[in-house]
Amino acid sequence: MTFKEAIVTRFQAMVQTRELRKRVLFTLGCFLVARIGVHIPVPGINMELFRDFTGGSSLAQFLNLFTGGAVQRASIFSLGITPYINASIVFQILGVLWPRIEEMQKEGGKEADKITQWTRYLTIVTTLFQSAGIALLLQSNNLVREPGTIFVLTTVVLITGGTAFLMWLSERISIKGIGNGTSMLIFLNIVSNLPQVVKGTVDQLRTSGRGPALGYISLTLFVVIIMIMVVIQLGERRIPIQYVGKSSRGVMDQPSVVGRKTYLPVKINTAGVMPIIFASMIMAVPSAVIPLIKDEAKRAYLLNLFGPKGWAYLLLTIVLIVLFSFFYTAIVFDPDKIADSLKQSGGSIPLKRAGKETSEFLEYVATRITFGTAIFLAILGILPNVWFGYVLNIPVMLGGTSLLILVGVAVELIQNIDSHMATQKYKGFNNIRRRR
Repeated sequence: MTFKEAIVTRFQAMVQTRELRKRVLFTLGCFLVARIGVHIPVPGINMELFRDFTGGSSLAQFLNLFTGGAVQRASIFSLGITPYINASIVFQILGVLWPRIEEMQKEGGKEADKITQWTRYLTIVTTLFQSAGIALLLQSNNLVREPGTIFVLTTVVLITGGTAFLMWLSERISIKGIGNGTSMLIFLNIVSNLPQVVKGTVDQLRTSGRGPALGYISLTLFVVIIMIMVVIQLGERRIPIQYVGKSSRGVMDQPSVVGRKTYLPVKINTAGVMPIIFASMIMAVPSAVIPLIKDEAKRAYLLNLFGPKGWAYLLLTIVLIVLFSFFYTAIVFDPDKIADSLKQSGGSIPLKRAGKETSEFLEYVATRITFGTAIFLAILGILPNVWFGYVLNIPVMLGGTSLLILVGVAVELIQNIDSHMATQKYKGFNNIRRRR
């Protein structure tokens, strides 16, 4: 199947399949609402002074990318979905440190709902503090037309309400739409800023007098990086599985898996884009804390060190992506559960005993795959920063983290569409069998 045929097939599936069409339209509707909210500003701010104030801030530029331009507009969505992601990180870490939280996460059902509810509460609490800090920061820098208690309360209520609404919207997308709601909203915000990023890159190259050659080389490099990322996202390790027992009739008169060999697919990038998102959220902390340092020389040194092309920033990004890749894989991929499922269904890995030996083998395979993939993704994650900062010698317009998120979410979206298509085909097979 050619690239054009693959796109046409999926587009036809979205149009013709009622369930998939409803989910896609619902997601697009949520996107529209999210983009409208970005253009609703917090009242009482002097926008001319505010733009000058945020223009040179690396933290503001970072948040602006992940909020789809909400920061530069002083929008009620200025914090975006970031507090919700941070709250999720907290409970993911607590799951490792506190066995009871881990049990609740694995049990699912009402126990998992409790974790979700606690995550929402933590999101609201952190947003209250962050929005209050934003209001006080604006007042202290004389960016408010009428400073006072009313402005602080209004800002806290509107920004907290905006974040709470985005949190609710992301959960609706996950349930009624297509894809992971949090990832989809971040994907939307990054995509909405791409025209500005391309224009800024072209203008910077023209200003620096480096000519169009580097521009074409940069475009080629990014296309190659995207292709490699797609391969990583779609790649899988197939572990052979042998089912023993009496053969039985399968779907549409085809033989079942019982009595013949099949395989267990293990994704090369099991953790998906979440480790990259988690790492990027943590790397925003130094940019928020360093400007509070009073010593001007020390502040400038640290800002350069933890800037988008600083060696400390690049090194920490690599370490965090690797760590979160292992951490999230351990949450998503449960070798004990898979081994028990295989044992109960009569399946086994050749030359491996069912139970503990199978579980240890699966964990060994997952660890090896994750190690290689995490290192590779970490390098790809910092490559655009190095290219912009040291080769082109211009401000970093699009970081590797953003690029990885774009590709990762796009691939996951395509896989979700394929999954819905496969489900509809399976339902069709069942209907034909009933008619017979």
